Amino acid sequence: MVERALVLGGGGHTGGAWEIGVLAGLADAGVDLTDADLLVGTSAGAVMGAWIASGTPVEEIHERQSAPYGDGPTVEVPFTVVARFLWAMLAFRTPKATARHLGRMALAARTVPEEEALRTMGAMLPVRDWPDRPLRVAAADAHTGEVTAFHSGSGVDLLRAVTASGTLPGVWPPLEIGGRRWIDGGVRSTTNADLARGCRRIVILAPVAKGPGVAAARHAAELRADGSKVALLTPDAAARRAFGRDALDPARRGPAARAGRAQAAGYAEAVAEVWRG
Repeated sequence: MVERALVLGGGGHTGGAWEIGVLAGLADAGVDLTDADLLVGTSAGAVMGAWIASGTPVEEIHERQSAPYGDGPTVEVPFTVVARFLWAMLAFRTPKATARHLGRMALAARTVPEEEALRTMGAMLPVRDWPDRPLRVAAADAHTGEVTAFHSGSGVDLLRAVTASGTLPGVWPPLEIGGRRWIDGGVRSTTNADLARGCRRIVILAPVAKGPGVAAARHAAELRADGSKVALLTPDAAARRAFGRDALDPARRGPAARAGRAQAAGYAEAVAEVWRG
């Protein structure tokens, strides 16, 4: 059985930066989560998982997230896409049904070529090959709504797997892998923390506690019922203010990272109890 898992949820530029801020703040308090035996990432969390699994020191990642964004790619989410997400959250009773609906939206939407999505994601990744450390990347089948965890043994290159995990429906095109089309794993759950099932000790960083599909708290409760020790961390009020209104605004990365670092001290004791026993 895997001993310790770190789950990194989705949440755009601000959510990923907040996660790195939290990890840096916990390290300040003497709690290093980057030595996890398993990393599970969804969307922005998949990007951060790749950075951590590649061995990049968390302080270096934090500095990158806190630096001015410069001339990198930016993305705008149309209001119609936001409205469809909100409607799906209210209209469907099961995570799979929600994911199928958003998958149909993604398949029908006119967005950018697949190559552009890969190029944009490639600019965010530190490496092109799967790291030696176990990393699971969540993506959802656009037709069925089922989530899979891509990993080094899946026969899929890292860039394609992480890009699939972050292909927000209506913004990016569904990505082809193995003759199927894949979309953002966050359409089924913002954390997909159940992919860490079987681990004894699990810490979940959830920049978005509730979204389409399964809420982070529900995953945490189910994992505890299975016998795992679980700590769930979500943004406090100050962090949510730092995020602003647009999770995909890269200019908000710095404030989000600093807010996560400031917030982490209040979590340190509870996280250490789960992580160290």
